[in-house]
Amino acid sequence: MECAIQSINLNKMLNLPPDKPRKTPKAPYRKPQAVKELEEMFHQSRMNRYPNQPGLAYLTFRDDTANNLTKCIVKYIELKGGFASRINNQGTFRDGRYTFNSSKKGIADVMGTYKGRSLNIEVKIGKDRMSEAQINVQEQVTKAGGVYYIAKNFTDFKTYFDNL
Repeated sequence: MECAIQSINLNKMLNLPPDKPRKTPKAPYRKPQAVKELEEMFHQSRMNRYPNQPGLAYLTFRDDTANNLTKCIVKYIELKGGFASRINNQGTFRDGRYTFNSSKKGIADVMGTYKGRSLNIEVKIGKDRMSEAQINVQEQVTKAGGVYYIAKNFTDFKTYFDNL
């Protein structure tokens, strides 16, 4: 308390601007039950794959960022017996200029197949919204008979996927 008072008095004496208020810290991440179930499924699959290795590390998953949610989705589809792959549709900056990728604009983040159905999963976290190109791709995929899903968290995705 004394240190804060001394700092304020010193700021007044030196005619310095007042200290900026500190940002409020973000709430700590609380792992949803669906992510815990994914971790257990993954651990069991590794134990079955490597039965002679009793001390396998328990790998963890999170769904609080787009990258982590994408990893959860891909791994869950694979563990359920489907095929899934992350699609990198970002261009490259090289030699002082931007080179566009050759993939179709607006393509989904994850593409896969499960029980003979084509899956297209777009990952959106927080305030991220679908672009016009992504909406066009969504319409084309659903018109062709494929499944298009917008994943905002792993719990909702898992519920949707399990009901396919």
